Amino acid sequence: MEARDGADAAAPTLSVCVVTYERAAFLDRCLAGLAALEDPVEEVVVVDASAVDRRGEVDAHGLPLRFVWAPYLAGWMTRSRNEALRWVSGDVVAFLDDDVVVGSAWSRALREAFGDASVAAVAGRTRNGIAGEEHYDQPVGRYLPTGRLTEGFAVSAAEPFEVDHGIGANMSFRRSVLADLGGFRDDYPGTALREDTDVFLRVRRVGGRVLFAPDAVVDHLPAPHVKGARFDTRYKLYGRRNHVVLLARHRGLGSADVRRWVAAEVRGVGDAAGLRARTLRLGVTVVGVAWGLGAAVRQASWGPAEPRRTGSQAQEIRARLSR
Repeated sequence: MEARDGADAAAPTLSVCVVTYERAAFLDRCLAGLAALEDPVEEVVVVDASAVDRRGEVDAHGLPLRFVWAPYLAGWMTRSRNEALRWVSGDVVAFLDDDVVVGSAWSRALREAFGDASVAAVAGRTRNGIAGEEHYDQPVGRYLPTGRLTEGFAVSAAEPFEVDHGIGANMSFRRSVLADLGGFRDDYPGTALREDTDVFLRVRRVGGRVLFAPDAVVDHLPAPHVKGARFDTRYKLYGRRNHVVLLARHRGLGSADVRRWVAAEVRGVGDAAGLRARTLRLGVTVVGVAWGLGAAVRQASWGPAEPRRTGSQAQEIRARLSR
């Protein structure tokens, strides 16, 4: 990759990864936003799990685009992210959902954040068009002792600040850190909820700093799900299942965090309005938590799991990212 000229010669190069599935119009909108950046990126990798190879139909908008057709990854967003890691060459690897549009200064804000060598990952600001979301009355992006996660990734802030985790729609990592970790854990199924939290917490556990960069902003303009709907019962079941696995991996299956979070979920059943809603919430909670505990027995341990992945896939990703 060629060095950037002038005053920006030492700035990190950016590889942008977009994973997509049966949403060609939204992908085109996302790529058009990347093409309009004030500070162009060096590389864009698209991993498309759609049934039909549409690489000839994709408008690259003048971007340095690599298109990877991978229909065998349908339904596995995180595995698509790992596939993208096999092709990147930038110092920083950024991931965007296909239904976001980047702000014009997004790439410049990332380069500035990663200009600090101690920064290993950046959570960008993700606006959802919800009234009042620019204000958040809790610490943003924190892992609490109760096992709960705070959000607030649409908050408006004057300066970057440290967080524990970020959101998958707009997240970036130093390439060397992803190599050290061996890529993403790709066994958060269904909606893949918590796969993004998992990688950020792993970055923290190997000593990396995570920043929230408010100027690295995108607008999240949600596309319809190919299967089901956002926040439907399926989403909630996978959410509880994956959250239990996340807690078990990062604190241990025998930790107080797991017990506190499960207890809070059970108490929360009473907050639902009406008997039907409480019954549904109870069922989702019991099934989701039981499913998560069963998965955690297989995928975690009594104490915290090692943040660095092992196995042949992780070794291959390390080799690719270290070349």
